[in-house]
Amino acid sequence: MNPTIALTLIVRDEAAMAPDFLRAAAGAWDELIVVDTGSTDDTKALFAAAGARVIDSPWQGDFAQARNVALAHVTSDWVLVLDADERPSADFITQLRQAVATPGVGALTIRISNPLPYGHRRESSVLRGWKADARVRFEHAIHEDVSAHLAPVLAERGERVVDLSAAVEHLGYVRERAAAKDKKARDLTILERCLAADPADFYSHLKRLELARYWRDGALWTASARAAADELGVAPADALAHAPWGGELVALVAEALFRPDSAVGLLYLSDWEARVPQSAALLHRRALCHEARGELDKAGAAFEACQATRSLTGDVQLSTVRPLLGRARLALMRGDAAQALRLSMDAVEHAPRDPEALMATAALLRQQGGPKALDTWEAQHRAQIDPCPERDWALGEAALALGDRAQAAQAFRRAAGVPPAGPAALRLAQCWLAEGRLEDVDRLCRSLVADEPEAGLGVLVCDLIHGKDTALELELTADAANVALKQWLDAVFAAGNPRWIQALAANAIAIYALFPWLEAYLRRRAS
Repeated sequence: MNPTIALTLIVRDEAAMAPDFLRAAAGAWDELIVVDTGSTDDTKALFAAAGARVIDSPWQGDFAQARNVALAHVTSDWVLVLDADERPSADFITQLRQAVATPGVGALTIRISNPLPYGHRRESSVLRGWKADARVRFEHAIHEDVSAHLAPVLAERGERVVDLSAAVEHLGYVRERAAAKDKKARDLTILERCLAADPADFYSHLKRLELARYWRDGALWTASARAAADELGVAPADALAHAPWGGELVALVAEALFRPDSAVGLLYLSDWEARVPQSAALLHRRALCHEARGELDKAGAAFEACQATRSLTGDVQLSTVRPLLGRARLALMRGDAAQALRLSMDAVEHAPRDPEALMATAALLRQQGGPKALDTWEAQHRAQIDPCPERDWALGEAALALGDRAQAAQAFRRAAGVPPAGPAALRLAQCWLAEGRLEDVDRLCRSLVADEPEAGLGVLVCDLIHGKDTALELELTADAANVALKQWLDAVFAAGNPRWIQALAANAIAIYALFPWLEAYLRRRAS
C-alpha cells in the first residue's frame, strides 16, 4: 500500500490564492489540513469545499505555533508543508510520490523557485517533508524549522533525506505582493519581539540580518549587525557550536561592520571559524577578505574550501557558483584570462541562470574571442534556456563594457521585459540617457524607484538637468548611492549635450553635502 501524505498549511485571507493552489496541489495529498489564523474572506469555505480539514487557530504572532497546530492533527504516514502562495509542478508531485514510497527515505527537501519582478529567479532547497512523528515539531516564531527535532529521529531510524529536483514556484516574495502584504513590517515585528524576550536568540538575529539584506535596508542591516555582535561578544565560546547557520550569522555581521580589506574583520571571521560548524558562508566571506587585501593564495585556498562544503550544505550558489567566480577573478588578477573563462563557464554549467556567472562569461568571451565567440555562446545558451532575461542582461553589460551602447540597449530592453523593470531597466535607462532621451529616462526611472532605489539617482539627475527640486527618500547605503550616481553621470557625459552639462554644474551645488566628491568630479569631467 502506498504511503499517505498529509499536506499542511497555515492561511489567512488567501481566497485569491486558494483556487490556483488547490489546482496545482491536486495529487500531492491524501489529507489536507488547513490552519486558519483569522480569515475574513472566503478562504475557509474554499478549502473546506476542496475536502480540507479547516482548523481555527487565532494568530499569536508565532509561525511555529500555528504550524504545530496542523501537525497535531496529522493522521497520514507523511507530512508535506506548503503555503498558499506556492505552486507545485506536476513533476514535483510525481517525484514526491516516488520519494515517500522509497525504502530508507525519511525526509525530503524541495526546490523553491522564487520569480523576481524582472524575470530572474532565485532558488533554494528547503526541508518540507518527513515521515509523521509526534517528536518532530517546529521551532522559531518566524522562518520556522523542524531540522533540530528531525535529525535525531532520522538517525535513530537510519533513514536519509532526499532532494526533489522538480520546482515549487513561490509567489509570495515577488516584491509587489510582498509589499502589499507588508511582510517586511510583519516579519520585523515578530523578530523584534523574539529578541526583546531573548537577546541571545541568535537565530532571530540571523533572520533580522537576512531581512535587512533582502529589503536592502542598510540602516537596519548595520543596527542588526551591531546588536548581534554585542550579544556574540558576551556569549559562551560554544554558543554557535551546534548551529548549522552559525557561520551565516557571523558572515553577515562581518559584512555589515567591517570593510572587506579590514584586518580586524578577517580576525573576527578567523576567530569564529573554529567555533561554528563548517560554513560555506563564512569561508566565502573570508575568501573575499583575502581577495580584497590582495592575498591571492589565501583567497584561492578559502574559495576551494568553500567549494568543498557542497556535500554538507547542498547550496549550489554559495558552495559552487560563488567560489568558482571568485577563483575566476583571482585568475584574472594573475593574468590568466583563459583560466578565468573556464571557471566562469563552469559556474554557468552549475547555474545557467546566474546573473554574475553569465556576466563574467559574456565579458570574458567578448574580450578573448570577440563578437563572433559571444554570438556562438549566446546561440548555444539560447538553445538550452529561452527566454532568459539574465543572459540578455549579461550580453548588455558585455556590449556596454566595450562602448557599444546601441547593442547594449537592445539587450537590456529584452532583459527588462514589458513594461521595463528591475536592474536591467536601470541599465536601459542609462543607455537611453547617453542617447539623449531625457524625458523617456525620467518617466522610466520614476516607474522603477519603488522597487529599485538606484532609479532615484536617475530621477535626481533628470531633476538637476531640468532645474527641479527632488523629494525622494531612498534606502541606499552611501557607497551604493555613490556608485549609482557616477553611473548616471557617466551616461550624461556620454550624451555630450552642453546644455545638460551646464545645468548639472549650476544645480548640483544643492547636493554637494551629500556627495562631497561631486564638485571635483564635475569639474574634471567638464574640463
